[in-house]
Order: sequence, then structure tokens, then C-alpha cells
Amino acid sequence: VATVALPFPQFQRIEDMTQVNDFYAQMLEAQRRAAEQRVETRAALLTELRGLGVTGLDVQYEGYGDSGNVEEVVVTPDTITLTEELRRRVEDFGWDFAYALSPGFENNEGGYGELTWALETDKIDVSHSNRFIETDTTEHEGL
Repeated sequence: VATVALPFPQFQRIEDMTQVNDFYAQMLEAQRRAAEQRVETRAALLTELRGLGVTGLDVQYEGYGDSGNVEEVVVTPDTITLTEELRRRVEDFGWDFAYALSPGFENNEGGYGELTWALETDKIDVSHSNRFIETDTTEHEGL
């Protein structure tokens, strides 16, 4: 009987690899469900916001150091005020939508951006920036 060394030392049996496959399948399923939820939430918010006369939204978000939040929601026209509950739902949607496009941006130095939603045409634009530290090292040895 031949023994085959698997590339990952923590998975040295074929049975261990099925755990990886199961986990990967669960991740894909969770991502699929989250995408479906975003579609449903978008449709519900679109109907509700249009009913109030909202024509546009700007959602500004930022994250770093393993956390993040929506900094501001700007409603167009500015004469319309959202209820706290509706504002929270808009913030959650904006965060979820942007995060799906740039997952993990809240880690380390983080990232920030703005989601702009033109409700009349139901078009969303996201401008996102990631922060990072750049290091340029020069070594001189044995001089």
C-alpha cells in the first residue's frame, strides 16, 4: 500500500480533506444566501424609499483595526428625513453591499468608501479605497 503525502500537514488523511470540502461548501452556501438577502433588501428599500420621494442616497463607510461602521447617510432631496429604523436598514444595506465587493477591508489599516444609489434608475456606484502600510527596506551587509 502506497502512502501519499498530502500538501497540508494538518490534513494527512483523505477523511480530513472532506472536512475542508464541507467547510468550503458551507462558505459558498452562506455567500449565496447573503447575496439573495441583499437582492431582497435592495428591492424592499427601493420601494419604501421611492415611496417617500427619495431620489438618491450616499452612504459613507469606514473600517480599520478589526471594526467599522457607516459614518454618514446623505438623503436626496435633503428635505426628507428617514426614521431611525429606516436609516439603520439603509446603513446595514450600504455596509453589506460594500463589504460584499471588498470583504475584509475593516482589518489592519482598513479601508473606506462611498456607496451612491440613484433610486430613480436603481443604479449603485461604489468608490472604495484600501489603506496599507508600505515598507521599503535596504540592507547592506559585510561592507
